[in-house]
Amino acid sequence: MTGKWKKVEMNPTWNFEEDKEIVGTYVSMEENVGSNNSNLYSLKKADSSLIGIWGSTLLDHRFKNIQIGDEVKIIYLGKETSEKTGREFNNFEVYTRPNDPNGESKNEDAEDPPF
Repeated sequence: MTGKWKKVEMNPTWNFEEDKEIVGTYVSMEENVGSNNSNLYSLKKADSSLIGIWGSTLLDHRFKNIQIGDEVKIIYLGKETSEKTGREFNNFEVYTRPNDPNGESKNEDAEDPPF
């Protein structure tokens, strides 16, 4: 084998308190990561860099309906208190845009058909 060794490191993770919104293509999910055994979702951003997003009860539930290859936009809404439990949690809006059958992303500026 030839070539130089490249150190494998964890991708940076999204700091939602600094950057309130993130957009990318959903590329993978790892389970039981870190000391909290959390899900770790990976998005490929427009600049082709990968960024990790730590799961939470809310994000894990929303990502169940998103397919690998779909575009995802997540917006951090801030901390809220659950009416049910009285616990404070980080709230997010999650949007998805499926890729077309050819596996290509839709153009963000293109209008969707009116049907």
